[in-house]
Amino acid sequence: MNGWREIEAIPERKRILFLGDSITENGTYIRDLEAFFLKYLPECEIEWIGLGVSSETAAGTQEKSHPFPRPCLHERLDRALSESRPDWAFLCYGMNDGVYRPLSAEHFEAYRSGIDRAVGAIEAAGALPILLTPPPFDAVSANGRLQPDGAPDYSFEEPYERYDEVLRHYAEWLLLYGRGRGIKTVDIRRPLLDFIEGERKRNPGFRCGDGVHPEAAGHAVIAHTILRKVFRLEWEKMPEWLHANGEFLRRVTERRELLKAAWREHVGHTNPFKLEALPLEEALAQAEERLPAIREAARREGGTFDERRSDWNGFVRRDYVLQGRSCLVVEPERAAAGRPWIWRTEFFGAFANADLELVRRGWHVAYMKLSDLYGSSFAAESMERFRADTAERFGLDPKPVLLGFSRGGLYAVRYAGMYPEHVRALYLDAPVVDIASWPGGFGRGHGSPEEWMDCLDVYGTRVGGPEAGTGTRTFAFGERERQESERVTEGLLERLEIPAKAGIPILLIAGAADDAVPFEENGSRLRQRYLEAGGRIDSIVKPDCGHHPHGLDDPEPILNFINSSWID
Repeated sequence: MNGWREIEAIPERKRILFLGDSITENGTYIRDLEAFFLKYLPECEIEWIGLGVSSETAAGTQEKSHPFPRPCLHERLDRALSESRPDWAFLCYGMNDGVYRPLSAEHFEAYRSGIDRAVGAIEAAGALPILLTPPPFDAVSANGRLQPDGAPDYSFEEPYERYDEVLRHYAEWLLLYGRGRGIKTVDIRRPLLDFIEGERKRNPGFRCGDGVHPEAAGHAVIAHTILRKVFRLEWEKMPEWLHANGEFLRRVTERRELLKAAWREHVGHTNPFKLEALPLEEALAQAEERLPAIREAARREGGTFDERRSDWNGFVRRDYVLQGRSCLVVEPERAAAGRPWIWRTEFFGAFANADLELVRRGWHVAYMKLSDLYGSSFAAESMERFRADTAERFGLDPKPVLLGFSRGGLYAVRYAGMYPEHVRALYLDAPVVDIASWPGGFGRGHGSPEEWMDCLDVYGTRVGGPEAGTGTRTFAFGERERQESERVTEGLLERLEIPAKAGIPILLIAGAADDAVPFEENGSRLRQRYLEAGGRIDSIVKPDCGHHPHGLDDPEPILNFINSSWID
């Protein structure tokens, strides 16, 4: 790919196929995804096709004591693709592929070959493959008798005690393979491990299913991770109604089970255990008939906006959902004249002394969670929809002041360059403006390798080469990536002429000793370009301050700037 292509918006119409073993056959994570879209993004026409088969592998591996020959994906893959005609196809394999033994070169090669062959078939069918790492094996929760090194045999019922090390090896390879091939690859292993660790701290006796199959809470973690990494819908956690089992979720589950059984048996498989299923055409008709009742149940249980009220430092905080994204507004006791508002583009509640004082003086504070979008134009388009909705919903002035902390500076600057007519002023605090500096770490700062890979994914770059995926390549930190990121940054800075000509003032606060987002690579570069464009920018550089703390101990200079921009 020459250059970078930013991610697209939430798909309006897609056929999405899920292939996998018993975890995918259970499909609670698919149910959670479908429920999320039906509730919060009902305008999206997405067909979720679950085609998991229990005991299946991508590798074709077997163990002696398994009660029947394990099914292999490749026995049914061509028919699954031709019948489902997917736009996207998820693959989640690995748990069974190592057949619960210590790491074997033969089995590992069969897994690698099986995944690569499946990816090739999906691409040949005109679909986009999306890879999910194997979930972890939690030995503490295992039902079977754990076996040590050197045991005569291993199986699902008597697994290797350190089998999770095998799955870690598979997952690490899959991440390298996916990145090397430019294929969307989602690490569900790490979030599940974090979930298990957190639950076990609260309850040392916590069991994660049977060690192989996560229960509903684990599936919610998988769904949450897919929402973040594939659909770019960032939530702190999945919504509470997923665990309440109300009418809406019950109806979605019943519909999901109807379709799962019909699709599984329609495509066919070699697992001797068959599900009781309607003919596919009849099941699809019944599923369509059930949608109005599902949508009505969603409306009764909070509707698309699903609003909740709480307290924030003595003021009313209203949390709600807009286009699948978490949003909030803090309301003052009495709105100031003109109903002004400040819009946090990132990190709501952090170093919030200026925000709190503004609320005391009658300002609203608003936030839409757009984490990990790195100032892409897609993020700015979502921001514009939020601005218009917020102004109308709460009766606020149509032109907010944007507050961009750290990476939030990318969002604020991008938005002002695309929608200057809707911005009164920018307050930027230790802002990121150069993605090669952060998260890339090509300059004086230390960067963030994991977030750099995520940033590359947002901007649609393909990394890797002939050796990618072998486990020996260091990827995505080379000269090509630096040059491409510089083009992104230069495009951002070139657009500073637009807010400058629109007369949008900027307050820049930064630490001169910042080694995370170095000032000379970010804030200083922004200041120089804005002045060259004829813009007004006031700067406060804290000589001995690093990236933290943001803001000022005495927020009065910030408040004076914001109030003067409002009066002007």
